[in-house]
Amino acid sequence: MLNAKEFSRKYAEAYGVSYKQAATICQSVFDFLGETIYQDKEDVVIYGFGSFKHKKTAPKRVKHPSTGEMMTMPPRDMIKFTPSGVAYDETNT
Repeated sequence: MLNAKEFSRKYAEAYGVSYKQAATICQSVFDFLGETIYQDKEDVVIYGFGSFKHKKTAPKRVKHPSTGEMMTMPPRDMIKFTPSGVAYDETNT
């Protein structure tokens, strides 16, 4: 599994840019993706990769694990990711 730092390093190697440039590019893409989904509440579909859908959960009643007291969880924003049905083919790269 790659973290953001390793992803940026691989991007820099693959596209011949400096690590600093790659880190800036990757961070700006991730920031823009999050902003579009959370703040603008728009779904994002990337062909061949998958779709990110903004979803708001409903409030629900839950039991507090320590006290056993029933409480209401407030609604919250979530992102649902669905991978694309298109498989990545390494022979086409």
